[in-house]
Amino acid sequence: MSTLYLVRHAQASFFEDDYDQLSERGCEQARQLGKALAARRIQFDSVITGPAKRHRDTAAWTAQAYQTAGLPFPEPLVIDELDEHGADVILRQSLDAIIGEHPHLQALAENYRRSREGDNHDRNAIQKHFQRLFEAVTKLWVADKIVVAGVEPYAQFHARVCRGLKKTTSNQPRGSHVLAFSSVGPMTVILQQSLGLEHEAALQLGWRLRNCTVNQFLFSDNRLTLDSFNSVAHLEDDIVTYR
Repeated sequence: MSTLYLVRHAQASFFEDDYDQLSERGCEQARQLGKALAARRIQFDSVITGPAKRHRDTAAWTAQAYQTAGLPFPEPLVIDELDEHGADVILRQSLDAIIGEHPHLQALAENYRRSREGDNHDRNAIQKHFQRLFEAVTKLWVADKIVVAGVEPYAQFHARVCRGLKKTTSNQPRGSHVLAFSSVGPMTVILQQSLGLEHEAALQLGWRLRNCTVNQFLFSDNRLTLDSFNSVAHLEDDIVTYR
């Protein structure tokens, strides 16, 4: 069988206007990932990335480590279907409207807003309250209880990622090693496909995915099996992050 190394992008810029760029810590995470893979002398037959800049830049740092080690690294192929979903757009553009339909979100939204007030922002508190709100909104979106213009329904997103997975694993030589970079949403769908999980269980598993985590799958034409989950052994403890 072949092996798929599925990596969540390194830490992006959560507190910045442009989220889709690696933070300084994210660059270091990606550098350490590449260094660890190169040290193991894993030679990849294919490298795949989603279209986001944070996906492509994580791959680029990995490629740089391979170059430094004098090892070949295939030119990454961008697969658009491995892009993240748009549930964050719901928070930015439609939160007040959906609170009217789902009042239980009000307290979560208020806690998040209060955590961002004042001059002395507690980054951990902001992230904690954002995550609680984001999880609640995403759960409703997955259950098809939130419909927002410009945000694809979950069923459409799920089908898109499955197409991306098929593109990633199809026509690969027997015994090949494939390295792919994406985000939590698509990775959750891929975990769901490999483990046969219901949506709720898959979401709970996906929330545990750390930045720059490595997840290994064995695959053949009609089979995908999870072999290892959420490894960050290649990262120093003080740079491990969830967001």
